[in-house]
Amino acid sequence: MTALIAYLDGQDGPRTSPFQIADRLGIPDFEVLLGWLPERRSWLEDDRLRGCTYMAGYRLVDVVATGRLRYLPIRLSAVPRWIQRRRPDVGVVTGVPRGKGFAFGSTVAWGPALAAAASRLVIEVDETGMDLGGPMIEGNVVARLDRPEPDDPILTPRPPDADDLAVGEHVASVIPSGATIQVGPGGIAEAVVATTTSPVQVWAGLVTDAMAGMFARGVLDGAIRAAYAWGGEAIADLHAAGRLELLPLGRSHDLTALSALPNYVACNTALQIGLDGACNVEIIGGRAIAGIGGNADFATAAVRSPGGLSIMALKSTTRSGRSTIVPRVEHVSTPRCDVDLVITEHGIADLRDADDVERARRIIAVAHPDHRDSLTNERGETA
Repeated sequence: MTALIAYLDGQDGPRTSPFQIADRLGIPDFEVLLGWLPERRSWLEDDRLRGCTYMAGYRLVDVVATGRLRYLPIRLSAVPRWIQRRRPDVGVVTGVPRGKGFAFGSTVAWGPALAAAASRLVIEVDETGMDLGGPMIEGNVVARLDRPEPDDPILTPRPPDADDLAVGEHVASVIPSGATIQVGPGGIAEAVVATTTSPVQVWAGLVTDAMAGMFARGVLDGAIRAAYAWGGEAIADLHAAGRLELLPLGRSHDLTALSALPNYVACNTALQIGLDGACNVEIIGGRAIAGIGGNADFATAAVRSPGGLSIMALKSTTRSGRSTIVPRVEHVSTPRCDVDLVITEHGIADLRDADDVERARRIIAVAHPDHRDSLTNERGETA
């Protein structure tokens, strides 16, 4: 029977090869479960590797394209349930020393669920990792391994460019006073944070150095709550000041809790947005290049929040000049009913109270000027 070796993901995700772990534990045949992986892993290039992932982006795009990793369309909040149902034979997590035991470091997320569900637990010990106050690792620990050095320089969040900053300014302009905000990873998210000037609370999936920097700028109200951290000194300073709480997904992505927050503003991005407001965050040209992640969780919570806003913010074109605004998306990841505003560098399309005809008109108005005529024509042909 094929064993399942599940790797907790994130900035500090374990680096040890699953082949090494399988040999050590006497496992003759295995598959892996992988998630968000911003670092390169040389063992991903081994043709023997098989398994699945719910996050096909970053370092996993090519492995998914070869078919060696199957892409699972699972929203992030549902990963713990998947883990509990599958009960992995081996869970692999990264731990930082604390007292006589080990704690989760930069990633909490579905780590506690994995530690509880896995038959055997392997801890990769990061002696120099940041202890950000995460929960202790509890489970059937059968091995502790030293953390290897990275294969490549560690990837950091992409800084915003001019178009990102233009999008960010539009987003910041609609954030209400006293809001609690969520932004995802990427240049646009970093731009939203950089252009936010009024104090806000943050409840998100990920905290970056730029988000942590809001504390130093005096625009952070309370503590940042998130499942993942991606950064360094600024995040460590945030934790030291008692302004960071890393949470398991059952709390960080709890739809009931998030929906109850007044003025909850979720700002996510997409690969494509259709003229009806539906969003594709997963697949282009039949190829999975990202994942649902927390997009669906946060968007749904925001449209239910009293005074909340679900924002989809993106550049109007890809690097090759293709329009990201399309007549119909290739794949619906986030339904149109969970989108309030579509924002590009060209402006804000408010979809609230708009029927499909008006939605299309407003979305075309924020598309790149070079594509507006063709979108208008295609809209007429497909109406």
